[in-house]
Amino acid sequence: MSRQCNQCVHFLTRQRAVQENGQMLERRETEQESRWPGQSLVRWGFPRLSGSPMGLGATAVLFCMLLDPVFLQTLEQQGGEGTAAQNFSCFIYNANFMNCSWAKGQTAPDDVQYFLYIRDSSLEFYRKKRERECPRYIEDSGTHVGCHLEDLSGLASYNYFLVNGTSQGTGIQFFDSVLSWKKIEIFSPPNNISVHCNRSHCLIRWEKPKTRHNLPNWEFKYQLDIQKQSNKEHSENQLIEVSGNWENNYHFPSPEPRAKHTVKIRASDARIEKWGAWSQAVEFGSKEPKPSLVPIYVLVVLGTLLTALILGCLLKRFFASERLFPPIPRIKDKWNDSHQRDHQVIWENFTSDTEKGDNEEILTVEEVTVTPASV
Repeated sequence: MSRQCNQCVHFLTRQRAVQENGQMLERRETEQESRWPGQSLVRWGFPRLSGSPMGLGATAVLFCMLLDPVFLQTLEQQGGEGTAAQNFSCFIYNANFMNCSWAKGQTAPDDVQYFLYIRDSSLEFYRKKRERECPRYIEDSGTHVGCHLEDLSGLASYNYFLVNGTSQGTGIQFFDSVLSWKKIEIFSPPNNISVHCNRSHCLIRWEKPKTRHNLPNWEFKYQLDIQKQSNKEHSENQLIEVSGNWENNYHFPSPEPRAKHTVKIRASDARIEKWGAWSQAVEFGSKEPKPSLVPIYVLVVLGTLLTALILGCLLKRFFASERLFPPIPRIKDKWNDSHQRDHQVIWENFTSDTEKGDNEEILTVEEVTVTPASV
């Protein structure tokens, strides 16, 4: 197995080997890592080739690229098939806490008990023998199915996780995995979110979240959820994605008068899309603006014009019909007209006649009847 010293600052070479059916298979993976110093390039320990038959045994190879010799350590699998812990996963949150979880093996007995051990995968582990057991287990019916850690000071960039088990009746296989803190860390929400508005837009600012290690801005990306307060329905299409290269700010177009809005922000690694929790909602803008009276005025004016137009059309049609069809003259009824005039009394004449009553002499005329003389 040859040494590789060229370009050691930029490349990390991992060699993994597994013995399968008496044959030695070797896989070499190279990935660029320019951030690591040249004096400490060993970052891998106890790796396990994914998909290897653990029943036949696994060989872990630690490759040192400076002047250190190649180091081999073999972990032999013992115990019944399917008794090892399964569905193992870990995640770091709030920069200083980590939770790991696993499930019982499919064929594990009821009295199985699992234990988690964490080792630094760097060369310092072999010099200082740093290893620790889970300080606080999470149980399900008395069986350890998880671990909570509140002190991550001993974790390196890559760490070796080993879950072994015990049982009184049968042997229990172990489960092991090498995890990178960068791939299992879930970022906290961004800090110090502020919004400053002018007449045309609002400037939203925030600070990058606290992480396990200090990362530059370009390694972050963010999602903004901006909603109107009156709009209770949430749509994923309204999420705005912002790169960390934008200096942690976003210009939101919002001309005055603006309604009340809320904004929430969450963060993720720019290369590993694993979104963290949303921040608390920050409000900006005023309350829902009162409806403008301009539309009402426009409707009134339009209604008045329409009414005047309808009336004008009706009047025009009426006068046109008067010109085309004038009224037929009435036939004079001489008999009825003269008859009505005979019975009419002129009030002036009647009054003057009554006034003469004071000067008139009344003459009484009596009829005298002569009785014939009898013969």
